[in-house]
Amino acid sequence: MQRRYFLHLSSFAALGLLSGCAAVANLTTGPLIERHVPKDYSGVVAVRKDARSTLVTHASGLALREEKQPMTKDTRFLVGSMSKWISAVAVLRLADMGKLDLDAPIARHLPELPAANGAVTLRQLMSNRSGIPNGLAEALRKDRAVEKLEIGPVEAALRFATGTPTSAPGQQWDYSYTNWILVAAVVERATKEQFTEVVEELVLAPAGVRDTSFAGTGYEDEVGMAVAYNAAGQRKTAAVPPMVAASGTLYSTARDLVAIADSVYFTKLLSDKSRQALSTVVVPSEEYALGGKVKTVNTKKGARSLAWEAGAIGGYKTLLAYDPADGRAVVLLNNTDMQQSDQAKIALALFDDM
Repeated sequence: MQRRYFLHLSSFAALGLLSGCAAVANLTTGPLIERHVPKDYSGVVAVRKDARSTLVTHASGLALREEKQPMTKDTRFLVGSMSKWISAVAVLRLADMGKLDLDAPIARHLPELPAANGAVTLRQLMSNRSGIPNGLAEALRKDRAVEKLEIGPVEAALRFATGTPTSAPGQQWDYSYTNWILVAAVVERATKEQFTEVVEELVLAPAGVRDTSFAGTGYEDEVGMAVAYNAAGQRKTAAVPPMVAASGTLYSTARDLVAIADSVYFTKLLSDKSRQALSTVVVPSEEYALGGKVKTVNTKKGARSLAWEAGAIGGYKTLLAYDPADGRAVVLLNNTDMQQSDQAKIALALFDDM
């Protein structure tokens, strides 16, 4: 399989899965946006009232301040931990294909691990309940140069995921990079392909997206990418080492994120069993399922159970709120390091007002 490199536009045709899904309209001063999105918002906001309606996008602010380059509806953003949800979809596809078992010990694929570490399962890793200490975070505390290591997930797993467990598998929540290094390592051993290629093939290609892939070194200077800034207006970018691809190095657009969700929830991309696993909360205190949250919110039309996929990396803050029942969607992409709690308030207000 030929790999798609960073910011390469694929030739995959849009699937046209649902009437109106592929249509995208510009909204410059729509009342919905005006009511709920601050005038100084820098980024892209997209809303859709259901799966058969047009996705409406609003772009404001600057993608590149140094050159006064404006945002567009197709501006790309790193999506941070939203990558975990997309990674989980790839793992579930492999489970549907019989190549992975969510509840088998990962020692089946990584026999080099210490016995206690190899006893954890993919389901425990993808719900951040492995009990394996975050060896990468500890290594970074000692030496920031570790984030520049150009090593893949298998090598990283055998280097950073061998610490003595702090709890039995399934007992303790720990939002850890290392859990997802192990997920990617298992995928690579099971498929004998690079993790990024597996995600491209099993998730991104079927969704028909053209502006979503994995970032590489120098991503912030590529055409079409928003650069991230802090509150003082200084660049706030982040390292994207290949070993953490499963947890946070994807970039995407508002349109593509909705297309991926449509593919997950409104096609046969996943089996009913896998779709249910993706939508079932495993850690109630965190509203966490597999790779992302499932948030129950009260709206004018009653309670809704939403796929709630949030991300933060450098100064990028991103959120996809999506109702699998009818395809109602809100996307917020920001490049000025706004508070995630503020982003969540905007998303909930937009969702309630559609």
